[in-house]
Amino acid sequence: MLGPAVRSLLRLRRATLWAGLAVGAGTLAGLIGPAWVGRQEAIDDARSRGALLAQVLESDASRTIETASLSLHAIGDGLTRTVADPHEAQHLKEHFSHVLVGMPFIRSVSLLDTRGRVLISTNADEIGLEIPLDDFGRLPGPDRDLLMPLRPGRGLADLARGRGARGSPVGMLPLLLQLPQAPDEPAGAASLPRQAPTPLGISPGTRESDPRWLLALINPDALTQVQQRALPGGRSAAWLASTDGQLLAAMETLHQLPGQRLDGHPAFDALRRGREHDTYIGAGALPGEVIVAYRAAPRRPLIVGVEQSVDEVLARWHAGLRWLLLIGSLALALIALATITVRRSLQARAEAMEALEGAHEQLADRERDMRVLLKSVQEVIFRTNPAGTLTFVNARWTTLHRGRPDEAVGRRLADIAEPADREAVASLFGGDEGVRSIEATIRNGEGAPRRYQIATVPLRRDGELLGYAGSAVDITERAAAERLTRQARDSAEEASRTKTEFLANISHELRTPLQAILGFSELGIMRSGGQERLQAMFSDIHGSGQRMLALVNDLLDASKLDAVGALELHAADLREPVDAVMRELAPLTAKRHLTLAVDLPAPLPGRVDPLRFQQAVRNVLANAIKFAPQGGTIELRGGRTPEGALHLCVADRGPGIPVEELERIFDPFVQSSATKDGSGGTGLGLPISRRIVEMHGGQLYAANRDGGGAEFHLILPAQDTPAAGSEAQAAD
Repeated sequence: MLGPAVRSLLRLRRATLWAGLAVGAGTLAGLIGPAWVGRQEAIDDARSRGALLAQVLESDASRTIETASLSLHAIGDGLTRTVADPHEAQHLKEHFSHVLVGMPFIRSVSLLDTRGRVLISTNADEIGLEIPLDDFGRLPGPDRDLLMPLRPGRGLADLARGRGARGSPVGMLPLLLQLPQAPDEPAGAASLPRQAPTPLGISPGTRESDPRWLLALINPDALTQVQQRALPGGRSAAWLASTDGQLLAAMETLHQLPGQRLDGHPAFDALRRGREHDTYIGAGALPGEVIVAYRAAPRRPLIVGVEQSVDEVLARWHAGLRWLLLIGSLALALIALATITVRRSLQARAEAMEALEGAHEQLADRERDMRVLLKSVQEVIFRTNPAGTLTFVNARWTTLHRGRPDEAVGRRLADIAEPADREAVASLFGGDEGVRSIEATIRNGEGAPRRYQIATVPLRRDGELLGYAGSAVDITERAAAERLTRQARDSAEEASRTKTEFLANISHELRTPLQAILGFSELGIMRSGGQERLQAMFSDIHGSGQRMLALVNDLLDASKLDAVGALELHAADLREPVDAVMRELAPLTAKRHLTLAVDLPAPLPGRVDPLRFQQAVRNVLANAIKFAPQGGTIELRGGRTPEGALHLCVADRGPGIPVEELERIFDPFVQSSATKDGSGGTGLGLPISRRIVEMHGGQLYAANRDGGGAEFHLILPAQDTPAAGSEAQAAD
């Protein structure tokens, strides 16, 4: 008999087994569930994608057929006229050809009489052929069209009697329209000679009431190309068929050829039961199990199908399933990796769907924008004959001239222009070379003159000048703006010259009395002896005069900098003018017990105006000496930027500059709120320095230092870089 401890170990062993089985079963269930969901989602995504593609392809096929139908009806409306001109047939042929220009999916358009004889065709080789209309089977009624079954061949020659193209790999879709029938002639009228011109499509020996036909041959390859673009590569397929089962167009991945029948396809059985669109999994035109999405056209006996191989749809899922089975055999620690793999797979599919929807939305937005753009053209678009007489103007004419566009048709464009510009407008139509452009004035419907820029280009066909196409852009406001801009520029230049002359004159007139004031104040200081009160008064007068003289000198400098040729650039070692400034300011640094730490590489070549460069450095360095704490250190560093530009930096440990004033201090007569101490500065030193540096093609800016103080950075372009405006000034 086993003891309690052994029984407990056995029970624990059995419990461990059951726990392992439970964990294994839970792991297996956790793997099978997501795997099945992933399979179903892959199939659902494929079904949704197939339904969407079927809808898009059906819409494209219907739009193609309806466009051809509308074109035939439009041509048919024009055929109710009678032949009054022997060249009418040629004119109609050209009209047919113009219709084909915008519809490349139509191979040809032809006019047939009641016996099927080709009277007019866009293909001259087909005129005179006789088409057996009885071979088409059921024919459309008057003023109605009917899409006929797919026929082998490429043109009417393949439909003519005795010239069939059996076994041809190329097919065509005939679209037949019966023109409206003319009423029968009254009794006895047949014996009378016909005096009126023969209506179009009426052959000798036929009556006007006999049916006439318009026949368009649609190229099914155009529909196949759309299918190929929608489903590139892979084992998927798209097809277009008639509702009776004839295959009209299909991708190369489909084994059946156009013209064959898709008998037994489940989509046709579902269509006969009333389901006009659906998706299912089962048999299709492709071999094996496929996902089929079909949609029937609402107005034509057509059906579009999109088939995707289930194996191809689930190929990615099968690859993931093998990884899931491998992960299931590993330890429980790998379960998290399996979950991440599944989530990544789902995320990839979600991103693919999002990208697809985004592409559809972008395409819809572009189409909408294009429609709006075409409706909102702001230029007058026109066409003329070779003599310059208007034959067409767009709707923009109504907006500009308060009249209907047809009111302008028949008038010469030169006659509409103002008399002074008529000769220039007439010159637009005097040659057959390329684009011509002139400016002319035309009065609008209210009589107000409007300035236009008119451009024309000749229209040719087979070397013959047919007329001109052109546009007229209203530039009235632009011309007025340019005139006002020139006037404003001239006024500004005149004001600048006046200001400069005024500053120069007033400064010159102030220097003479200031010299007298300074001289007499100095004389008063010397002769006042021990009279402290008089000495203080004369010292105040002398100090005020010095400040006034500095202001006058700054004003003179500012006016000189605005003059042409203010700089004379020379190649120099910049250390020399910097050393000269330091020697000049040495008494000020000694007076305030300041240390000047200089770090300039040797040499420091540059191209500057030495005197002006010294003035800029002097103003910046004097500013630092003025506001540096007594006994402190002023740093002067030099070097080159990574781009090769010269860089000088003057740094101090003064009160610094508020951030919002770092640019304002370079405005004339502006001082920093942190450094206003009543010392009498003019507020022109830094603006003059920046102006000098900018005339050298460089820049001067200020910044605050970490730990307190300010630093001024002077950047000059590299020696081989032309300074903006300076070379021209130096040349002057």
